[in-house]
Amino acid sequence: MKSIKLTDDEISKFIYQTRNLRHEKPHQYERIRIKDGDVVLILYNSKKLVYNDNSNTRDLLGSILEIKEYNSTGENYTYNKISSYNSDSLLDNYSFTIGSDETGKGEWYGPLVVTAVSTSHDDNLKLKRIGVTDSKKLSTKQIYKLYPKIDKLGINSRTIVLKPFSYNRLYQKFTSKGKNLNHLLAYLHSKVITELLQDIQTTDVLVIIDKFDYKKMNEYLNINDKIKVIQESNGEKYIPVATSSIIAKYNYEQTLKEIEERYNINLRKTKPKNINKDVIDKVAKTHFKNVKPYAY
Repeated sequence: MKSIKLTDDEISKFIYQTRNLRHEKPHQYERIRIKDGDVVLILYNSKKLVYNDNSNTRDLLGSILEIKEYNSTGENYTYNKISSYNSDSLLDNYSFTIGSDETGKGEWYGPLVVTAVSTSHDDNLKLKRIGVTDSKKLSTKQIYKLYPKIDKLGINSRTIVLKPFSYNRLYQKFTSKGKNLNHLLAYLHSKVITELLQDIQTTDVLVIIDKFDYKKMNEYLNINDKIKVIQESNGEKYIPVATSSIIAKYNYEQTLKEIEERYNINLRKTKPKNINKDVIDKVAKTHFKNVKPYAY
């Protein structure tokens, strides 16, 4: 068994993310006791979390608490909480890293934005210095402050902004061929990544993509076999992916603002049923269940 000390924010996140696991009655001084298959987690009143060190537990904690799994030998795993993303052990093996991410996929309103960035080792250091981190930790105000700093560095990036009308047409095109949203995402990610690769005169490149569907990604991403591609469910621990996410979210907010001003609608505070049918496909993703009844 191993242990780490959690912050109050991490405890809140831990409790929420493990709510569906099998809980046992806590012992004295314990706040939570979980035994679910080979996953054992004990959270003490002192904020210490004790866990059994196996791959399932590591994967679970890695997704919940942003915990890094490696030691100096790279053989046996140890857990250390990290305050910033410093996954240099992997990125340093390549001359360039391309990271991509998207935003707007889960919102019924506004655009879908996909961004990819290409970074060198120096770029990654500069991005860390200006405060690039997981965008989920950043408020919209912080993203607006960070974006100009990223832009000033001249980081090579590509962004596709699909406003709702264009998104709906493209989505219908994919579904008419028996494809789904993951096919559409794979197509867009592949497009921005391929454009960046054309600017890099080497195959010594690592491509990191947020994990959604590996098979569909391979269907669209036709690149040199020498280029390493990985998909990560927590890709924002890598600076290039975190940077892509910030750029994508900035563009999402800007585009959403333009749409709201044009149609005089506060989309975050309205419901699809209250939107005029003549404009709903221009402000909303019409395949969403809460939108579809009012779109046609």
